[in-house]
Amino acid sequence: MPETVGAVLDPLDRPRIGLVLGAGGIRGCAHAGVIAVLREAETPIDLVVGASVGAMFGLAMAAGLPTEYLIRVAREATPLDLFRFYAGRLRFDRRNPISRMLLDAGGDKQFGDLTLPFAVVATDMATGEPVVIDRGPVLPAVQASIALPLVARPVPLHGRFCVDGGLLDTAPHQVAHQMGADRSITVCLGFNYAAPRVLRRRPWAQTALERIGRQRRPLRGRLGDQLRFSCRLCAAAFQPPIPAQDADLVIWPEFNGLNPNSIFGARFCYQQGLAATREALPAIELMLREPAPALLSCPGTPPEEA
Repeated sequence: MPETVGAVLDPLDRPRIGLVLGAGGIRGCAHAGVIAVLREAETPIDLVVGASVGAMFGLAMAAGLPTEYLIRVAREATPLDLFRFYAGRLRFDRRNPISRMLLDAGGDKQFGDLTLPFAVVATDMATGEPVVIDRGPVLPAVQASIALPLVARPVPLHGRFCVDGGLLDTAPHQVAHQMGADRSITVCLGFNYAAPRVLRRRPWAQTALERIGRQRRPLRGRLGDQLRFSCRLCAAAFQPPIPAQDADLVIWPEFNGLNPNSIFGARFCYQQGLAATREALPAIELMLREPAPALLSCPGTPPEEA
């Protein structure tokens, strides 16, 4: 049983805490473990930010879905459920437990209808820049944040075509501070996307990818647009930074090399989220009680990049 870290703190004396749930495919099932430990420890969370799979579990938390519900999805979703979720181009279907969680959390809700302030991060196909979405209908925003290029159709939102929010920054912790958080707890599931090593070894490849990816026609989100965007994405990822380097407190679950694109390992990832967050509780308590900014990483330093 986790110790209680936040129940005795006066809300007026403690910092405002943002929870940032990062991208990482199947590794995102760790978020259910993170949320379970934080809730059991009565850790105060004032706002939530999610990118990619983090947007899915972030919505569930911001909507106030019971912890048991999140755990059940993370532990019991089968590889077939995951395959159907992605093969169905991320369409919401109540027969699928993952889709059902999103529908139960989001339904016809607007962002303002949620229990906690919530924002998702997507990527603008035209510019490659992150887009923070915190207004309007919730489910289209989450769809945009999990829309992998060449897997799901880009989502038109607020005059843009948006795709997956974890492509260039897997853990956008700075968004929590933009929303008013004094401190953030960032769950980082892996490193930022890096172009294939065979391309990074060839100096001319980056320029070639930029040229091939140039968008000469109006963007419509079609297959050709997605291919060109993928080239630009690859060109921008020759020297990706380590994510969450200056975040207040970072939880790095250990996945033993599990590929984020796997459809296996949901239960394992949930358990790793539990373990990493339990280990982080003393540092979280310190952050809640510490008036001055402090950079903390829990547990330890980022794992070695594969």
